[in-house]
Amino acid sequence: MHPGKQWYLVSYDVREPRRLHKVAQHLKGYGSRMQFSVFRCRLTVRELERLDWELSRILEAEDDLLIVALCSCCLAIMRQRGRKQDWSDEASTYEVI
Repeated sequence: MHPGKQWYLVSYDVREPRRLHKVAQHLKGYGSRMQFSVFRCRLTVRELERLDWELSRILEAEDDLLIVALCSCCLAIMRQRGRKQDWSDEASTYEVI
């Protein structure tokens, strides 16, 4: 288990194609894409705050952003179809600084 890290689902709805692309590219540095506008990210509280701030610099008032923390109970009852994701607590091979 990697101390201090938690899983988050990050979902967005961006109205302008250029901003949409920027948000998706930015999130690739924090996690992996699950669906077109949904990423999963394993972050510390500080990384989450930084990501939220960075996205606020890209997004406009007309855009939507939803970040949902997933506890271990949430992960235990999660249902998936299609490409299976590993939601283990193992440390990633890199860390966002």
